[in-house]
Amino acid sequence: MKRGSIYLLFAAILFYSCVRKFDEPPAFIQPDIAATSSIKALRALHSMGGFEKINSDMIISGIVVGDDKSGNLYKQICVQDSTAGITVNLGGNNLYVDYPVGRQVFIKCKGLWLSDNNRMIELGMIDSTMPASPSLSSIPSTLLDSFLVKGNFGNTVSPKLISINQLNDSIQSMLIQIKDSVQFVASDTALTYADVSAAKASVNRTISDCNGNKAVVYTSGYANFAAVKTPSSKGIINALYFVYKTTPELIIRDTSDVKFFAARCNAAPVSISAIRSFYNGVDVLLGAMTIKGIVISNATNIAAGNMIIQDGNSGIDLYFGNSTSTSKFNVGDSVFVDVTGGTLTSYKGMLEINLPATALPTAAIATGKNIVANVVTIAQLINNISTLENTLLQINNASASGGSGTSFSGNKTLADASGSTTLYTSFTANFAGNVLPITCNNWTGYANMYNTVQFQIRNMSDVISSTGCVANKNFTATYNFTSVTTTSGTTDPTTVPTAQNVSFSAFAAVGVGSNSSAAGRFSFSGWPLGATNGSNNFTGNLSATQYYEIIITPSSGYQFDLNSLTFILQRSSTGVRQWAVRSSVDNFASNLTASINPANNLLMANSNNIFQIADRATTTAQTGCSIAFGANHKNLTVPVKLRFYGFNAETNAGTFSLNNVTVNGNTH
Repeated sequence: MKRGSIYLLFAAILFYSCVRKFDEPPAFIQPDIAATSSIKALRALHSMGGFEKINSDMIISGIVVGDDKSGNLYKQICVQDSTAGITVNLGGNNLYVDYPVGRQVFIKCKGLWLSDNNRMIELGMIDSTMPASPSLSSIPSTLLDSFLVKGNFGNTVSPKLISINQLNDSIQSMLIQIKDSVQFVASDTALTYADVSAAKASVNRTISDCNGNKAVVYTSGYANFAAVKTPSSKGIINALYFVYKTTPELIIRDTSDVKFFAARCNAAPVSISAIRSFYNGVDVLLGAMTIKGIVISNATNIAAGNMIIQDGNSGIDLYFGNSTSTSKFNVGDSVFVDVTGGTLTSYKGMLEINLPATALPTAAIATGKNIVANVVTIAQLINNISTLENTLLQINNASASGGSGTSFSGNKTLADASGSTTLYTSFTANFAGNVLPITCNNWTGYANMYNTVQFQIRNMSDVISSTGCVANKNFTATYNFTSVTTTSGTTDPTTVPTAQNVSFSAFAAVGVGSNSSAAGRFSFSGWPLGATNGSNNFTGNLSATQYYEIIITPSSGYQFDLNSLTFILQRSSTGVRQWAVRSSVDNFASNLTASINPANNLLMANSNNIFQIADRATTTAQTGCSIAFGANHKNLTVPVKLRFYGFNAETNAGTFSLNNVTVNGNTH
C-alpha cells in the first residue's frame, strides 16, 4: 500500500471518531442527594402568621404536582411527597421548563423561610425591606440551583381522594380529587373560568356536591384556559388544594382536571315534548333536567355543532357550538343529555336548545335504534310544522327539481300532489355531489324551519323509488312580440307561450298609448313623468293605472311555482328612466326583487327594487333586467298577474319597450 493511502485512511478514521452524535442527548444522571426530612415535618415548623427561618441542613424531596405551564400558578410550584405538600415561591418565568409536573425535586431548606399567605403555607425567601412588616418573597432565579436540585422526570402522583367536607390544612398544596361527584352551581355554569377582559381578574367559581357541600375553583385571569366556559354537567375534579383565610380553594392545572360528563345532581328526566311546551316566544333558561332521545340527523348534512334527537312523537335540535363535532354519533344512536343551564330558544323559526360543548354526551347509551317515520304530505308538513319539526317523516310520491346544477347540494324543490317545499342539502353531506333524482320517489328525513320550511334527508338510502307522483314539470315561457306592429293595438297578437299544466295570457298595455311605437317589441308612450335630461333627480312615481300585464293560470288540479323573470329593456331618448315589476300575490303592494344579471353598466337596480337606466341618450336594447320570485310565489293555485310599471319619463312621447320577456317556473 502506498504511504499516501495510509495517511488518508488514518485521517478518515480520526475524523469519524471525532464526530459527535448530536441526535443522542446525554442520559439523565440522578443526583447524589437524599431527603433528610419529610414535607410534613417541614410544615410542622410553622406557626400561622409567623416567619420561620430554616437553620438546619434539612433536605426535602417531592414530585412537582403543580407548575406554571397554563398560567394558573405564577412564580410558584407545588411539590408533594407521601406525607404532605408545599408551595415553593421561585423567581423567573416558564418554571415548567425546569420543574415540570412529574419531576422529582430536592430542596435544600437551610437559609429558606416558612410563612403563610392568609393561612396558605409557603416556602421561599424573606423580604425585610420593611422590618416592621416582612413578607415572604421568591427565591431569586440566580439562586435556584443553590437550593433546588433537579431529579428524574415522569413520576406519577395519584390524587388524594377526599370529600369537600374533609378539606383541611393538612392537604394544602397536594393534588387531590373530590371523590364525590361535584358540579358548578347553576349560577356559575357556562361562564368563563376567569375574567377575559383587559383587566384579567381572577375569579372564584363555586362547586357543590349533591349534599350541598361547597368549595371554590379559583382561576387566574392569566390562565390560558380563562376563556373556556364551565361545564353544566357533574363529575370528578382533580386540583391543587389551596386555602384563602377560611375559604377552601381548588386550583386546576388545566381543564383536563375537570371531568364533568354525568347528569347534574337531582336532574329530573323530562320528555322532549314537555321541553318544547316550555317555549312561548321568549328564551327559557332550563333548570336541572335531562332528556333522552334517538339521533335522527346525519352529522355530515347538518351545520357544525348541531344534532337532532327524537323521543316519541317529538324531536328537537341540540346546538353545542359551531366548533363542536357531533360526528361520533350516528343515526339510531340513543343518547342521554344533561340540558341543565341550557337555553331553549328559536333560531330562524326552529326550536333548539343551546348548550355548552361540555354537555355533548361522551358516548351513546345504545345503538341501532329504529324510529318509524310518520307518513305525511307536503301540505300536511307545512301546515303542522310546529308539531312535526325535527321528527322522522316520510313523504311519498314526490319528485325533486329546481336550483342551479343537478346535484343535491343547496336548496332544491321537493313536490308532491299537495304542494312543494325546499329540499336542503349541506355541501358537507357525503352525498351532496350526487345527481338529484328527478323521478318519482318516497323520501325519508326530517323537516324544520330556516325562515321557511325545509326538508332534509340523511343519506341516499332515504330515497326509495316510487311510481305514484304527479309530474313536476319545469316551464320556460317567452314573449317575443314577433307579431306586434305599430297598428296592432294594446294587446300583443303574437301566439302566447305554452307549457304543460299552465296557461299564459297575451301581453296587454293598460292606461298608455293605443299602439306600439315599434314593431317586433312591446313599446308604448304616455308614462308618468318625473325625469329631466341630464339629471338623476326624479320627481315622479309609478301609477297604479299604467302598466303592462300578463296573467298566468294553473290547470285544474295543479299548482305552480314562479322562479325567475328576465326581459330586455329599450327606451326612446326621452323615455322612462325607471320601471318596476309587481304581482297580484300581494295585490301589487310591493316591487318584486330586482337585479341586473348579467351586469350592464347602463342599468342598475336600487334598494327599493326599482330598475333605472343611465342618463344618456340610450335607445338600444339593454339586457340584464332580472326578477327573483320569493317563497310567496310557490304552490300557487289561482291565476297570478304580473305588471310592469314604467315611470319617470322625460316627455309624454317617451317610450317604455320590452322584448324577450321570459318566465321560468314549474308546475306540480
